[in-house]
Amino acid sequence: MDQAAAEKALDDAENALASAYLAVVEAENAGANVSGLNLKLQIAGECLANASNAFMLGNFGDAYNYALNCTKIVEGLVCEAETLKEEALKSREERLFVSAACSSVGLSFLFVFSLFGWRPLKAFYVKRVLKMKPEVVEENEHRRP
Repeated sequence: MDQAAAEKALDDAENALASAYLAVVEAENAGANVSGLNLKLQIAGECLANASNAFMLGNFGDAYNYALNCTKIVEGLVCEAETLKEEALKSREERLFVSAACSSVGLSFLFVFSLFGWRPLKAFYVKRVLKMKPEVVEENEHRRP
C-alpha cells in the first residue's frame, strides 16, 4: 500500500468519525439514548488512533486497514443517530402534548367544580350565619370603669 492511499483513507476516516460524532452529540442533546453509539464511536476512535500511529511509523498498509475499519464502523452511525434523534424529538412532543392536555383537563375540572361548588358552600355559610343570634349586652356591662 502506498502513502497517498493510506493518507486519503486516514483523512476519510477522520472526516467520517467527526461527522458521526457531531450526529451523536445532536441526538444526545435531543434526549436520545446514545450509549450504544458512544461505544461504536470509541471503537472507531481507537481504530483511527491505531491508523494514525501506523501511518507515523511508516506502516502504510496497516494504517490503510485501520482507517478503513474506522470508516466501516461509523458508516451507518450518522443515520442511526439521526433516527434516534427523530424518535427522541417525537417522544418529547408526545410528552408535551400529554402534559398540556392533562393540565387543560385539570384546570377545566377545577374551574367547573369551583364554580358549582362555590354556590352550595356560600349557601351553607349564609344559613349558618343567619341562624346565629346576637347576644344582648347590658349597657353597664359594656362600659367598664
